Parts: sequence; structure tokens; C-alpha cells
Amino acid sequence: MTGLQFSFITYIPLTKFSSPVHLLKGKMATLSRVVRIGAPKGQEFAGLIYLSQRHKSTNITPSNYKRGTGGRSSFNGNVVTIFGAKSCLGFHVVNKLAKVGTQVICAYRGDSYFLRDLKLMGDLGQVLFCEVNLRNEDSLRQAMKHSNCVVNLIGKNFETRNWSFDEVHVEGPRSLAKIAAECGVDKFIHVSALNAGKESNNIVSGGSKFLRTKYEGELAVREEFPEATIIRPSDFCDVNDKFTRYYGSKSRSTMYPVFNILDISDTFARYMNLWKLGLETVKMPVKTDDVAKALVNAVFDPNIHGNTYQTVGPYAYCQFDLVEFVLHTMNLDWTIRKMGLTDQVKAAVREQVYKTIGFPMPKVTRDMLERETVSDSLDRKLHTIQDLGVTPGNIEDHLIEVYAPLRRRHLGNKLMFPKHPGKVQHAFRTLKQET
Repeated sequence: MTGLQFSFITYIPLTKFSSPVHLLKGKMATLSRVVRIGAPKGQEFAGLIYLSQRHKSTNITPSNYKRGTGGRSSFNGNVVTIFGAKSCLGFHVVNKLAKVGTQVICAYRGDSYFLRDLKLMGDLGQVLFCEVNLRNEDSLRQAMKHSNCVVNLIGKNFETRNWSFDEVHVEGPRSLAKIAAECGVDKFIHVSALNAGKESNNIVSGGSKFLRTKYEGELAVREEFPEATIIRPSDFCDVNDKFTRYYGSKSRSTMYPVFNILDISDTFARYMNLWKLGLETVKMPVKTDDVAKALVNAVFDPNIHGNTYQTVGPYAYCQFDLVEFVLHTMNLDWTIRKMGLTDQVKAAVREQVYKTIGFPMPKVTRDMLERETVSDSLDRKLHTIQDLGVTPGNIEDHLIEVYAPLRRRHLGNKLMFPKHPGKVQHAFRTLKQET
């Protein structure tokens, strides 16, 4: 045996309560606490020198700590910070990332109560939370300083008294991209909108401010993070989306009286106003789950730096046929009519009331009505969702499945058994699919 050895033994004092059994247990515990300190062997000493030199020449990155087989209880070496995790798309993205062993940091701006469901999507300690403020760069830096990928899902459907479109869609992404570059983040993914930067002047003079700021946000991200990846999704279709729920809400429709003496429940009816009856507008909605799959594939794809992807569904629809199908799927017997000046005035009054007294929140704004009139179109020079390895599914069957348990019942405790809404008329196929 090489080297000097010393033994430090802790003795248990004898008391009047000590018994032979206690003494035996004490001696065994004492022997287990014997610490031997001595000079290491030659082989051990050489091994320590080798390890110290190896760690000096190796970059300590999360990928060096991969473990597991790739499931929820694994760690694939990726730490992803998601801004806007509690959104409709954010829930799908967090679930899919945590499912393959990704450590997810959910950066939130509101109440943490609304994020409680995200805790169950990953293993213990794999889904973390960090409160941030877009106006506070220190909080943003705290959320992404340990990450190798940052995903920005933050967006605003309408302006509020505290946050404008410019602050949320332009200045916010600019700060995120800037700090991500400072923290050495490898990949920055920014989610924009399909029609970003598209000009229109149908209802609002100067076009939609939402679409204009979305495009300016893309330019701001590219200035701070040139290799950022831009994803432009079309309207989402899912349970809590802002597309089908929007057309099925009472705020978007208009009520008018119907004189029917035989059936009191039909005293009032509703109709939906569409710009030019929706016959000149084309929409390409996509399933939220398909966009989430494409985004997750982008996180793990090493060849997406600096690209822009358009995520749309497999078909384009005439707006009239699409809205009629959505209403029938929800079992809403509403009549579709041409949009007049009344709807625009109602939206303008609601916005002005909110700006004056601070409530209620305007569920329909003139900017939303302007966005309805903009037809979806693809830029053939840009990539599509299929380039991310996702073949989008049919939204028609998906909507029927989603709203089957949520169909409205007829008034007067009379259940209307809904008929199958049937197929909508396809305008054209949006993506090339293998047959």
C-alpha cells in the first residue's frame, strides 16, 4: 500500500441508557464513518491529470449531458426557451418538445395560474417557468441565458391600452433577438403571419396594422439575429383557436328579430356579414398540431438558419364556403350576408369605448375586419411546411371531430340532432403532394 493513511474514528459516549444492542449499532456506524486520507496511487494520479486536461479543451454544452432513450424521462441535450407558451400554439409546442426529452423554459408575462397545465407535459424538472417583461431586458436575459434555442410565439390580436402592435410585434422581437445573440443562442425561431406585409385598403385606410407590424418584426429580428428562422402560419384550426371561434362568436354576428308565432324560440335570429359575401377572398387554414410539428422539427433541424417557411393547409377555400362549413359544424343556423357599414361602425364604437373608459375589451375591431378581406397566398420563392417534414392534414374532418361534443343545442330544451355539414368547395390545392 502506497502513501500514508490516517483513520479518524468517532466514538459514541456511554450513557446509562446504552444497551449492548445500541453499542453494537453504534460501533457499526462508527466503522462506516472511518475516513482514510492518503496519497493516491500512480494510476489514479495520472487519470486525474488526463481528466483535467480534457475538460480544459472541451466546451461544456447541454449536448454533452445527453441521457436516456429519447422519451419524456430523457434529456436530449436541448434547452429551449419559449415566449408565449400559454398560447394556442404554445401548448402544442411545449408538449411535443417535452415528449422527446427537451428541457423547456416557459417565459410568461401574465399570471402563472394559466400555465399550470404545462407542468404535466414533461418529466420532473424538465418544464420550468420564468416571468418576463418585454420592457425589461434583464428578465429576458434571465430566461434565455442557459438555452441553445429560443422560440418567440408572442403576438397580439388587437391593441390594448398597455401594449400596441409596434411594441409587441416589432420592439419585443427585436429585444428578444438582440439578447439571444448576446447570450450565444444557437437558434432563434420567430413566428410571424402568412400575409405579413401584404397591402390592402378594403375597410381600414392604409391596410391592416397587424400585418404591417408583423412584417416589420421580421425585419427587426433579422437585423439583430441574421440567421433567425421565420415561420409564417396561416389561420389555426383547433379547439381554442382564434379563427373558428371568431366566426362562431355572437360578437362577430348580428342579431335581428323574426316574427314566428308558432315557435317562440325563433323570435331572434342571427346573420354573418362577410366582405363582398366572401366570394372574393381565399383562405388556407391549417391545423394547429401541424404547425407545432413543423416548429418542433425546425428546433432539431441544423439546416434551417436564415430560412422563411410558410405553413398552410392542404387546400385553399372560398371564404363563403369555409365560414358556412364552420357554422354548420357548430350547429349554428346563421345566414351569411354582405358586410355593410353597420359592422364597421359597431367595431369603431367598441374600440372608442375601450380607449375612453378602459373596458370592455373589443372582441371585434376594424383591423380584424380588414384582415378578413386579405386573401392568403404563397410565395413560391419561400419554403413551405413540407420542407420541414410535415404533410398537413385535412381541416374538414378535424373540425367535425373537434366540435362534435360542442355543438349548440336548440333553445327550449329541444335537442337538434346535427346533420353532417358535408364537404366545402376547394378553391385549389395549396401544396404539391405525392400521390
